[in-house]
Amino acid sequence: MSTRRPELGKWLLYKWFYRDSELRATLPPTRPLTKTHINTFLQQYQSIYIKPVAGSRGKNVMRVYNQKNGTHGLHRENKIPLTFSQLSVLHQTIDRLTQGRKWIVQKDIHLSTIHSRPYDIRVMMQKDKNEKWQCTGICAKVAGPHSAVTNIAQSKGRVISVAEALKESHHYNTLQSNVVIKQLQHLSFTACNRLEAYQRYSEIGLDVGIDQQGKLWILEENTGPSHALFAHMSNKRPYQRIQRVARERRFARSKKRAYQSRRTPAFQRSAKSSSL
Repeated sequence: MSTRRPELGKWLLYKWFYRDSELRATLPPTRPLTKTHINTFLQQYQSIYIKPVAGSRGKNVMRVYNQKNGTHGLHRENKIPLTFSQLSVLHQTIDRLTQGRKWIVQKDIHLSTIHSRPYDIRVMMQKDKNEKWQCTGICAKVAGPHSAVTNIAQSKGRVISVAEALKESHHYNTLQSNVVIKQLQHLSFTACNRLEAYQRYSEIGLDVGIDQQGKLWILEENTGPSHALFAHMSNKRPYQRIQRVARERRFARSKKRAYQSRRTPAFQRSAKSSSL
């Protein structure tokens, strides 16, 4: 059995995707966390996110932003935002909160909102029983009240259809929503193919942001995406499809392993066992 390579993490994944010209256009500017990069990004973009390289599910994510009166704000998870009048004190606080881990700084793309709450899109990609990528579900994750992240568990948000989200945030009709959904699917197939150049995966959950001008941005990729997220939708068919495809893939792989085992000569199986 081949040894799997380590997961890329947010910074190495950014650089891996950046080599693909199509994906590059969908990546928010990202750098490793340093005081210089914080200062530069705040000056350029006014609002940034600080994320752990190996983090997932929105944990420990911070939003840092300039305020109109010249102060700086820091908002993390469901906590009350903090205000800093001195940049040096902001840096000290960030240093304390980020000790012992690797982090990135990322431009805030200003996600589209529904009733002032930001949302992003989860695209569920799965390999079927023939080991071909399929897009089995797409949903919108709407942040809960006063949250800096869209993760449902962290923010106590809700899950709705992409068509509903686009209608609420951009007033898109069915035809316009279908165009966006096709773009999301195409982008996700491209991302999966790029990831497979690193190593094989069975499931990928791609988180894609839609900014207030309607542009798509790749925010995260999850190599162990939650199926249960789709169980929160009023339409249960995507969740049922995701579960069915996973079962069929596991069954097909089990049959293949059993067949290969029967095809392996007995003396080879014995040699493998004795070497353990």
